[in-house]
Amino acid sequence: MKFDLVLKNARLVDHAGEQFGAVAIKDGRIAAIGDAAAFDDAVRTVDVGGKVVMPGVIDPHCHLGVNYGYDDDMRTETAAAARGGVTTILLFIRNMDGSYIPFYKDRRERGESNAVVDFGFHFGIQREEHVGEIAEIARVTGVQSFKCHMGYEPGNPIGIVSSTDSWIFGAMREAAKLPNGVVSVHCENTELVQLLKKDMVATGRQDLAAYTESRPVFVEEEAIARMIRFSEITGCPLYIVHTTAAKGPVMASEARARGVDVTVETCPHYLTRTAYDPDLTATAKISPPLRDREQLEGLWEGVLGGGVGTLGTDHVPFEKNGGDLWKEKPGVVSFPWELSLMLHFGVHERGMSLSRLVELNSYNPAKRFGLYPQKGALAVGSDADLVVVDLDEERVVEHDGKGTCLYEGWNLRGWPVMTVSRGEVVFDAAQEAVVPYGRGRCVTVPESERAMVSL
Repeated sequence: MKFDLVLKNARLVDHAGEQFGAVAIKDGRIAAIGDAAAFDDAVRTVDVGGKVVMPGVIDPHCHLGVNYGYDDDMRTETAAAARGGVTTILLFIRNMDGSYIPFYKDRRERGESNAVVDFGFHFGIQREEHVGEIAEIARVTGVQSFKCHMGYEPGNPIGIVSSTDSWIFGAMREAAKLPNGVVSVHCENTELVQLLKKDMVATGRQDLAAYTESRPVFVEEEAIARMIRFSEITGCPLYIVHTTAAKGPVMASEARARGVDVTVETCPHYLTRTAYDPDLTATAKISPPLRDREQLEGLWEGVLGGGVGTLGTDHVPFEKNGGDLWKEKPGVVSFPWELSLMLHFGVHERGMSLSRLVELNSYNPAKRFGLYPQKGALAVGSDADLVVVDLDEERVVEHDGKGTCLYEGWNLRGWPVMTVSRGEVVFDAAQEAVVPYGRGRCVTVPESERAMVSL
């Protein structure tokens, strides 16, 4: 067999362990893994010089087309994702008017016309009618993941509608009937947030910590406990997005021990930044907010100990107003640096294994959202979504794109140097290449379109 691409002299790492050898790619999939001597017939062979090769990052949490145009974001931000070793992104996306079915068809078509890497969707519950449409949405679009928001008061800067408990419970009852149904929840007690925000606004404070203290960690912990109980009653898998509370992974682990299917996600900014960092201003506003050092270190315990299941960037490019804290749009960008941040602060500083990083960044997201083993695996027959990592390269973070970066000027150790998406090199640090816009494919598709992977 003549292969399209062979990566040889590689330290091959997946969620289960590692080996030294080569990976051969044919027609966009992994065709063989083993001794490079057996793969000498290839269109292109790359000697990676002992560097790590792992499954590409699956980012299960991002938002595109919110502040800037969707088509433009799908070009610029997926190119940024490719530079960060990300080969699949899952967008939390909202339709405020009409049905999700024509909305899906439009966003899928436009995404496939612009994206550099593969993408898929979670749909937001923004009206009561969305709950009753879940079964039909899943049948026609293949999307089986639905998000409910909390903590957004009426008139909030980005127009999100917070779900009532009845919407969330109803969505869970419907999603529980689906083969891969899951409900994601942004956990904050909405009514408490509204009350405490009024108190803080009245003080006149405009510092970043004021935002954090207006929605203290207990409002998140209370909501997490309530959502776990809803999941337990309905039997619906629960995905807790962008967790900032150190107790979140602990509560989830306790729930899993009694049979509740709950996954905790956290984000790189909650593992590396606090609301009290002196260089941060209101432009670092994120929802939920950055916390203090105690919560940050507690989250690392969950990451290293298994309580945290996945990592998501919550990447959203916003043009910040730089003025009133309470009117500032909440969100930052992280696609290009999430992997390097985890290598630097997790692998190098805290001794996290590379296999655990793959579990968090690839295997677990793929399993949770029904993409495994097509995605998230270093296995014959899986999509050839790979990232080559130089563990020792040191580079300074530079950001010249859209949105707010919290890491500019940081020197990080460990960087992606090549990204392969379905067998095609979409980023190579060693050479300037034309960005292949419009090659990304939608991975949330109807059952009739789903690729059959035989391993």
